[in-house]
Amino acid sequence: MIRGVVDTNVLVSALISPAGNEALVVMAINQGLIVPCFSEEILEEYFGVLLREKFGFAAESIAALLDLFRRQGDLIDAPPRRRQVIACAAAGKADFLVTGNKRHFPKSQHAGARVVNAGELLEFITLEP
Repeated sequence: MIRGVVDTNVLVSALISPAGNEALVVMAINQGLIVPCFSEEILEEYFGVLLREKFGFAAESIAALLDLFRRQGDLIDAPPRRRQVIACAAAGKADFLVTGNKRHFPKSQHAGARVVNAGELLEFITLEP
């Protein structure tokens, strides 16, 4: 089972472009191929960002996405940190940290999690035996 922390920008992209790689990552979560690791702080960030008026996402879409994470994922009690996704990756023993902004994570690994974009994660999933 693949464990991953999903950066907020991946979810924004998934809702903007339902046919993109980021939406396929959400689909993989729904199918149980990826177990998302998240903390309450990360869920709050997801909610706050996705609710921004500039995106215009429907409240029902946001609620369904967060419910998916709660149903399929693993709530991690990660220590408060400036970069909550890194703290969650460490505490949750995540395999991947999925982001659309790899430049924000200059190392190729953080807390043992490999930093990848959505396309790279999908490639890994399709190549995994």
